Amino acid sequence: MSADSQALQFHIERHGLVGSTNDLARAAAERGEPEGLWVLADAQAAGRGRHGRRWASAPGNFYGSLLLRPRLPLARAASLSLLTGLVVAETVTGLAAGRVDVSVKWPNDVLVGRAKIAGILLEGAAAADGESLWVVVGLGANLVAHPKDTPYPTSSLKALGLSVTPDGFLEALMPRLEARLRLWRTQGFAGLRDSWLARAVGIGEPVRIVAGGETVAGRMLDLDDQGALRLVTDAGEIRRFEAGELFFG
Repeated sequence: MSADSQALQFHIERHGLVGSTNDLARAAAERGEPEGLWVLADAQAAGRGRHGRRWASAPGNFYGSLLLRPRLPLARAASLSLLTGLVVAETVTGLAAGRVDVSVKWPNDVLVGRAKIAGILLEGAAAADGESLWVVVGLGANLVAHPKDTPYPTSSLKALGLSVTPDGFLEALMPRLEARLRLWRTQGFAGLRDSWLARAVGIGEPVRIVAGGETVAGRMLDLDDQGALRLVTDAGEIRRFEAGELFFG
């Protein structure tokens, strides 16, 4: 990444309808574009979430992908999804002047109440030694519309009484993102952990984690300094998960 003493310089590439902003950002990474590139779109025809799931992409919402080039093992860059979720939560809190309770859900969701308003999709590539070549942080935020046909509750800023344009959202997001990235460069997720946990849903609650074809039930303890979720099973065993899907109840 950029030297710690230097602010990350963002530059913006705008599009109308695209297949996926992540695909465009990946192509930019592979042709050598510098980090800090935001690829934005008015709408997506083939937006996707984790595990290849379709991401509904109605016009008026925010669709953007940020290219980063962190100089560390790609596995350690996974906590960028946690960082981005925290920044989105802080941004929405600021836009709402604190009138709504915005929370984060491991590993990549932003919620109001228990309704999802934003999600993050991280993609990257590594060199033969495991060092990251690039990371694309895809972000979708429900500003004016939210899908109704999902297996989980959803909402939008408009439904919460907030009128925010994609440009207004990005303008509010970028300074917070740059500050958090600067801290993450020097301290990793450990420097953000307390702030993330202060907004987390599910701490101490019964949860299920699906990871690697296994479903594990227990109570959510916290996240460790690397961003892995810690769960205590009904048998009293503490398990650590670096990736997976979290379900409440």
